[in-house]
Amino acid sequence: MARPEWKDSKYADAKGKFKSLSCNALANWLIKSRSRNKKAIVGSLNQQIVFNRKKNPSYASKMKCARNAAMKKLGTKKS
Repeated sequence: MARPEWKDSKYADAKGKFKSLSCNALANWLIKSRSRNKKAIVGSLNQQIVFNRKKNPSYASKMKCARNAAMKKLGTKKS
């Protein structure tokens, strides 16, 4: 299985927001900064989950929470 590769987003740099914001605040910021683009929001959060799930599981868990919150706010349930 191939290792995942990091991909930079065309959207604004988070400048530490992924670490500093709460789960819901991060979901709100992503919805605003990614122009409600579900694919971009889920992609950014999934990338954070994949690259941090082993070395920082609590951070990966927070990203899952933000993903679920963003999908709920956008009207799509994602588990």
